Amino acid sequence: MEKLWITEGPREFEKWLSLGKVDPKDVERIREGLDITAQGRIREFSGSQDPTIFFPGLTSRPWWGRHDFPWLEDLEGAAETITDELRAGGRDTSSSVPSPELAEAGHWRAQYLCCIGRPYTRNLPEFPRTLKALAPIPGATDSGMTYFSTVLGGTHIAPHSGFSNAHLRCHLSLITTEGSRIRVADEERVWQEGKAFVFDDSFEHEVWNEGSERRTVLLFDFWHPDLSAPEIEALQHMMGVWRRMFSRQFWTRQMNA
Repeated sequence: MEKLWITEGPREFEKWLSLGKVDPKDVERIREGLDITAQGRIREFSGSQDPTIFFPGLTSRPWWGRHDFPWLEDLEGAAETITDELRAGGRDTSSSVPSPELAEAGHWRAQYLCCIGRPYTRNLPEFPRTLKALAPIPGATDSGMTYFSTVLGGTHIAPHSGFSNAHLRCHLSLITTEGSRIRVADEERVWQEGKAFVFDDSFEHEVWNEGSERRTVLLFDFWHPDLSAPEIEALQHMMGVWRRMFSRQFWTRQMNA
């Protein structure tokens, strides 16, 4: 199944292009990335990045600065409200596990708001203020994953890389604990309660919680700032294709859990 959704990407993209919704010249980078991925040539172009699907020509760095994203300040201003909303639901440590094979020790739990650009409708009514805080951020609820990520004490999430370099990832820290840290590429950082940071999850990263308490963040992907409007439209279409193919074997189970 995984090979099918990768190898069929270019063909599905050409079918969409034939509908005439965008000028093919405006989405050549998307076409090129799908071809590179289908041909198994990502490592020829990606440098230190290792995503499942790679698009060339996008600015590449593991960690991004606060000045790149003016909306971070407003998001952090809503951190307390978001934490209160999470606790009010009573489910902040008892939801599904996003990638249990990555949690080499301990427990990693998630409460989804979005999976591969598709709303997780069962949970959305519980988080109106969270969704309001995310609304001004391009792609925060429709470009990839959005969920509350809780790592319990004694957990190590093994090194891994994200699905695509077409988005970046933000962590808004809601509940912190001593002994928690994240490594992206060669740099480690710690979470500060109420603060957010942005990184590119197409670089290898891993997480530790060596403390005794849980660590919870609001994790969400958003569109890479180098992408144009036609490119985003093309990627939104392709996410529907990937859901139909790939998600049948994994994400469908998660969304119906």
